[in-house]
Amino acid sequence: MPTSSPRPPYEPATALVLQRLEEAGGIPPLNDATLASRRIPVAARRDAYLAACPDARLREEALLRDDGTTMPLTVVLPPDGAVQPGAPLLLSIHGGGRVMGCRFDDLAAPTAWARRFGGVVVAPEYRLAPEHPAPAAGEDCLAALTWAADHAADYGADPGRIVVVGPSGGGGLAACLALAARDRGGPRALGYLLDYPMLDDRTGLVGPDGAVQPPSARQYPDDGLWPAHWNDWAWEQILPGRRGGAAVSAHEAAGRAVDQPGALAGLPPIFLSVAGAETFRDEVVAFAAALWRDGGDCELHVWPGATHAMEHVSATWLRDGLEAARLSWLTRLLRPEDPRINLARVVGEGTFPMIAANDCGGELDDELGRPQP
Repeated sequence: MPTSSPRPPYEPATALVLQRLEEAGGIPPLNDATLASRRIPVAARRDAYLAACPDARLREEALLRDDGTTMPLTVVLPPDGAVQPGAPLLLSIHGGGRVMGCRFDDLAAPTAWARRFGGVVVAPEYRLAPEHPAPAAGEDCLAALTWAADHAADYGADPGRIVVVGPSGGGGLAACLALAARDRGGPRALGYLLDYPMLDDRTGLVGPDGAVQPPSARQYPDDGLWPAHWNDWAWEQILPGRRGGAAVSAHEAAGRAVDQPGALAGLPPIFLSVAGAETFRDEVVAFAAALWRDGGDCELHVWPGATHAMEHVSATWLRDGLEAARLSWLTRLLRPEDPRINLARVVGEGTFPMIAANDCGGELDDELGRPQP
């Protein structure tokens, strides 16, 4: 895995898997010649999903677009069909660099989360580039969010408790969706969970100094699960003849909002994960910093030594840590704890004697139904 740029190393478990992949011939490249073979038929992906989630109950819906075509949507219900009162709806936007994949990809994780929180999942079959360049996929995602808000109650879910989830290209589309929904009066989701999202079309382009920007793109040009060269090719399909130009909007590449102070204001809470040894590292970190700049609620996790789609490479601490972080964020979003519980604990520990001096600890114990000492 030669590279001319100094870079953070892969952690040992990830490095070993990537080495064995390379020795076995590697993952087929992504380009004009290989795209068709890289696209696995929807029926095969559906079978793979059902093998992983054999008791999933699926319902198929169709959303009519303005041009008269239809977009398939899959709704995943609990195995027993019982949806808890006030249940959330997870809108699952699949990955694949916006050039491959289907609605059954990346669906197992949100299915598990929906079961944990008693909700349902909606997965749209958005249009792919190069056949349908931007803004087609973004328009489909906004239409899917609107459909989910309009029909959540039909499945027993709460339209005010929609959480948008997506990895990689799907995470990037979800970030675009957050901006489009805000700017165009669409439904406001409760939160967005974005794993290693594909955010900025300018990643991998040469900067004014003659070097590829940002550093993470020149550090991982040819290796890992989403090399910078694949990313370059995918963005050229998404924005043919426009990539890197001034006319690209943040509704097409959400990373563009980083340049405009205030452009990320007013968004719902956002969870971001990214690997420390992947192409997307720097654009995701920059996006998180811009969210905080604009007063946003953002939780960022950067996993050292990991590659893109880390949980598929490291089945031990990286996978466990990422899932624990996701579940912690989802739990705080969907089942927020009464803040007085924390206050009572802090008072009980005596950390701030001036609070205890006000004798509020006993009142909190009374209100929360706890025995007083």
